[in-house]
Amino acid sequence: MKIAFDYSHNNFLTLESSSFGEFTQFLFTSGYKLGKIETGFNSLDNIEKYNVIILSTPRNTSLKSNEIKILENYVKNGGSLLIVSSSGGDYTNGTNLNELTQKFGFEFFSDEIYDSVNFVNLQKRPIITRFKPHVITEHIKKIVFSSSCSIKILEFIEDEKNVKIQWILKSGLNSWHKLYDGEYWIEEDNPKVPLMVVVEYFNGKVVGFGNLSIFSSLAREYGFSAFDNDILIANILSFLIGSLESEGKPVTIELNLDLYYWVEDIVKKEKWDNTGDLINVSLKYFKDNYDSIIKEIKKLRLERLEKRKAYKKAKEKEEKKEVTEEEVIDKVPVLERKKEDLEDIMDALEDITGEKYEISIDLDEDKVEKNDDNPKLEYNEDDIIEFEEKFPKKAIWQGKITKSFKKWLKEKNKL
Repeated sequence: MKIAFDYSHNNFLTLESSSFGEFTQFLFTSGYKLGKIETGFNSLDNIEKYNVIILSTPRNTSLKSNEIKILENYVKNGGSLLIVSSSGGDYTNGTNLNELTQKFGFEFFSDEIYDSVNFVNLQKRPIITRFKPHVITEHIKKIVFSSSCSIKILEFIEDEKNVKIQWILKSGLNSWHKLYDGEYWIEEDNPKVPLMVVVEYFNGKVVGFGNLSIFSSLAREYGFSAFDNDILIANILSFLIGSLESEGKPVTIELNLDLYYWVEDIVKKEKWDNTGDLINVSLKYFKDNYDSIIKEIKKLRLERLEKRKAYKKAKEKEEKKEVTEEEVIDKVPVLERKKEDLEDIMDALEDITGEKYEISIDLDEDKVEKNDDNPKLEYNEDDIIEFEEKFPKKAIWQGKITKSFKKWLKEKNKL
């Protein structure tokens, strides 16, 4: 398997640099054949001999428009691309990686990510534990993302039908960032933002993230050897090359009898290897078309609910014991939730993540009776500023004061 490093745009990551010695040693011991692209991306034929191209943080130089087109075609034809930015994104590094990444549905922010609670030595070295299940994140429990920029997933993609993009790493609840707004560097809360994305683009694959320090050998607390950083990099390269397959996970589920017998019949008739293969293909199709399928199911469900109201008495007489298609549709989660449901969900999340959650708006606000003993709370902009300086919480959310701010106002005004 051949991996090529871009050497033609003043890139940070080079094989000869002692700063990345452990990563380079890993590549050699893993049996990868390594190459260098020193004359730019000027010919599709010249780069298609490589399975993966690594484009890492160009400095004070830009990709030419024809190079961007050639790289796009390289991925479209089945090549794999690893794109790495770093703190400050294109602005700090004086480059135009975003002109390339926009083709694949994402951009690097001109920011630097911090975490006020979970970090190693410095807040700009946040510990990341928020992963989406994916072959890249298998066997990963904790990593550190030092001096990293965040990622924006674009709402509009030109070739949307042929592009599938998802985040697989996100920052924590206590993350914030320094952001260049075009004139100044500003600081603001920035929780749960994407830090790494995976893109399936036509026949090829792209992985993008903004953390060059993860390849470093200079410090074990945040570099290649920190926590599970080395496993993550190994998984990324294996995924891009195509040698990494997700481990099978045995799952026990209850199928209704009609579905079970249908699956058994199809497996035999169409000569599937086993039931698991059929279920995996079905779930893959469901995953790829989730939004449209759910929309259609909910439309069907609403129509059935209307009919149920009109023919309720008749339906009660005709109920059958076996699971029907209607009952399967009814298993789709309803969007409306009661306060008790949200509290149960938050309790479960707290058990999983170890982090504390609270409802920031009063769901029962429209049910609260007015009385003269509970006077209207008055506040001004100074109160909001004072509260948010003292507490890492918002005073106003969606145009209403939060429960925490309301409690603080009462205590302040001794109401």
